[in-house]
Parts: sequence; C-alpha cells; structure tokens
Amino acid sequence: MKQALLTPDEATQRDQVRLSIDLITAAAVVSGVLVASQAVANREWRSWAIVIMLGVFAGLVQAWPRRIVASGRVESAVTTVALASAALIFGIAIISPAAAIIAATGLLIPIVAAVPYLEVKSLRRLLIIAWVASIATAAASLLPVPVPPSADAGLNRLFGSVLVSGLVLFLLYRSSERLRASSREFSRLFGLSSDLAEATDPGVLGDLIARHLSEATGMDDCVIYARAADTSRLSPFGSHPAQRALETDAEALMQRPMLQRVIDEHLRMTVDVVNEQADPAERAHLTALGRTIMLLLPLVAHSDPVGVAELTSAAYRTIDERRLALARTLAFEAAMAIENGRLYHDLRERSLHDPLTGLANRSLFFDRVGHAITRLGRQPGNSIAVLYVDLDNFKNVNDTLGHARGDRLLALVAERLRTVVRAADSVGRLGGDEFAVLLEDLTSTTGALVVAERALSLLMTPFDLAGESVNVSASIGVAQRADANISADELIQEADEAMYQAKHTGKGRVVRSAPVSLRSGPVA
Repeated sequence: MKQALLTPDEATQRDQVRLSIDLITAAAVVSGVLVASQAVANREWRSWAIVIMLGVFAGLVQAWPRRIVASGRVESAVTTVALASAALIFGIAIISPAAAIIAATGLLIPIVAAVPYLEVKSLRRLLIIAWVASIATAAASLLPVPVPPSADAGLNRLFGSVLVSGLVLFLLYRSSERLRASSREFSRLFGLSSDLAEATDPGVLGDLIARHLSEATGMDDCVIYARAADTSRLSPFGSHPAQRALETDAEALMQRPMLQRVIDEHLRMTVDVVNEQADPAERAHLTALGRTIMLLLPLVAHSDPVGVAELTSAAYRTIDERRLALARTLAFEAAMAIENGRLYHDLRERSLHDPLTGLANRSLFFDRVGHAITRLGRQPGNSIAVLYVDLDNFKNVNDTLGHARGDRLLALVAERLRTVVRAADSVGRLGGDEFAVLLEDLTSTTGALVVAERALSLLMTPFDLAGESVNVSASIGVAQRADANISADELIQEADEAMYQAKHTGKGRVVRSAPVSLRSGPVA
C-alpha cells in the first residue's frame, strides 16, 4: 500500500486528540462516581442531575468526536469536545452554584486542550464563546445555594480544585512539549533545506541527506541509493557515516529486490533481523552489517521514484509516528533535492557540451585550455598543444546530401577525433565544421604533429552516410607551447592561423604555427 505524505503534526494529531478525549472522559467518569456517592448519601436531586450530565457527556465524547478524528477532521473534533465541555461546565454551575467559581476556572480545560489544533479563526470564535460562558458560569455563584453538610462541601471544592488545576497544568505541559517538538522538527527541516540549498556537489548532497535522516530517526546510520533514470539501477549516492557507503556496491544491490519494490510501490518498510517472516536477503544484509533493525523509505519527487533511503541501527528501537512522519517529510525534501540536482547537472552539461556531437562546446573548450595553461606553469619540461581542425568543402556535403546527413557526418567526425586522443585530452566543437583538440603533458616537440597526422588520416578515410560513401578532408593547424606566458585565446588563435595556412597551401594537410622548445625549469 502506498504511503501518503504527512507532516509530523498530521501524523501525531490524531493520537494526541484521542489521548485528550480519554483524559477528559476519565475526569468526567471519576467526577460522576464521586458525585454519585454524594447523591446516595444526601439523597439530593441536584447531584443526580450532575451525575446524569457527566455520564451523557462521557458517552457522547467517546463516540462522536472519536469518529470525527478517525475521518481525519481533527479540528472539527477538537471544537466539538471543547464546546461540549463548556456546556457541561456551565450546566454544572447552574445546578450547583457552590461549584460555579471552580467551574469557571474549569473552562480553561477545553481552551488549553484546543489551542494547538485550531486555526486562528476557529480559535478566536472558541475563545469568545468560552469568555461569555466563563462570565455566565461565574455569575451562577450568585444563585441561591442549598446548604449541604460542610464536610461534603469542603471535600467537593477541594476535589474540584485539584481536578481542574491538575488537568489545566497537564494540558499546558503537553502543549509546551508539542511546541518544543514542533520547533525541533522545524529546525531540522530548515537545517536540511539550508544545507541542500548550498550543496551543488552530488557527493556532498547525498551525505547531507543521509546525515539529516539518520539524526531525525535516531538510527545509527543511513545510506541513500539513487536510481538511474536510464537503467533504473540503484547505486550508492551518499551515506552517514561516510564510510558506510564502502560496504555496498551496485552489483550487491541487484541481489536485494526489496529495495526495488520499495521504490516501485512507494512503500515504507521495516525489517527486523529476528523476524523470520522478513525478506531473507534483507535479514542477511542486516546480519552482515551487525544491525538488528532497518527502515526503508522511498524517495519520490513529482510521483517519480528517484531512490531509497536505508536506515539501520545496531540496537533494537521503535520509531514513533512523529519521528517517522518527520523522516518521511525529510525524505520528500531529499527526493526533490536529488531531482533538482539531476536537472541542474543536465542543464549544466547541455550548456557546456555540443548537443549534436556531445563534445565540449566553445566555452568549455576555452576554459579547459586556460586550466591546462595554468597547470603548465607547475610542470617544467612538459608542453601542451591545440589542434584546430576545419573540414574542407563541408558545404558541398550539405548542399548535395542535405543537412541531416551533414549533421551525421559531423557526429562521425567527432567520434573519430575521440579515438586519436588520450582520456586526459579534450576534443571540442567550436562551431559549424570547426573542431579543436587539446593535448596535455606532451614531452616531445613532435607528439602533437603525430596526433594531428593520425587524425588527418582517419578523417580522409571514407564515411558511410546511409549506405553512401562520402570522402572528406581536413586542414589542421597545430600550436604547441611549453610556457604559461600565453592566454587560452592566444594559443587557440595561433592554431587557427596555422589551420588557415594549411588551407591556403592546398588543404588536406597539417601545419604547425612555430617550432617549440621544451624548457628545463620553471619560468620566472
């Protein structure tokens, strides 16, 4: 069954309201028993009337508002109980004027009980009603009072004072505790949101999410598994403590189908190592970790599963509904952060890469050349080179075969250029049919020319475009430098000028801008 997202308050309000109803009902029953004993002793109709009122009140409060709470309308249930309590207290004051002052004080009980659950408008109306009822209740003390035995009167007043003050103080204490708990939860949510807003590195993001979830639930550790959008496979995305991620790998996750089920069905699941009915793979996983209890939470953003949070603890512990609801709220925030991080990464990749070929675009390539020049200043004896590649007569391909095949040719050229460079080198598309290659850590003056000649040979090999063989050539300019006293623009400009020399001298060839000598030490 799918788990609906609830805030911590929503998850605990029903239980708290039920407890308040039980306390008020218990107070009414105890009061009814004591008043009934007095009625028997004194044979007084007023006392029997109060007993009947208390009995009816207890029965109605246990039946009607509890059904309202079960339907999820917590505010309506609280208002009903508060108004019924006020009516009861006012009725008791009318029947027994001697208890009027205590009853007026007792009107604080429904108000204090209702404050945490009502919206401002509903609470304002209830306060006005309680204020009017309190005045009327206190005024009831002016009615003529039959003189009861003094001992009974004193005991009744003492009991009433103790009961009213005790309930008021208890409800105030619970409201205070609830306020503090809500403050702590808000702090956790605010802390997570602040941390996520500042985190751009996916590794840091995953660890932050794991730490907040672990602290919110009181579990020992947490691992976040992210689901790949293309393959749906899970992989560790973050952990708390950080070394916990070392205990898992992508292949091991394939042996745990429960994780995939949690994501696909949006389930929240708890696994106990001693529960023989639990999934065997998950029990084995817990045993291997030296843990006894595990909580699995789906990470869902916009109804799309993005991962799963695995929380484990060495000591057996029960996670109450409030903490569980907070964890689910944090998990929702975490899922949104993961999804936003992916979108940010995709947008960044698109902004820095050519959509047709997947190569670095002009901006990224120039940036990489600049960083390479900076590193060159710390690497005496090495050099870097830029190869500027321009296809010859590419316009003829577009004109004769169409732009679709021309685009396909550009993609194939990019693939071939990738094959002639090392993993540490870079290939970019500067625009149109112009490409560039950055070669780093060159230890000879001829290395760049060798790569350029190899690239030219590959590009002059016929291309297959939808069954049609197409021949192209390229002009390649090479600029190589061994010192850092040059900018990225200047180095690429040198390679560009060398490429134009190649075109003007016959095309389909390699030209180097100027010989380069490798330095033996750092440049001052």
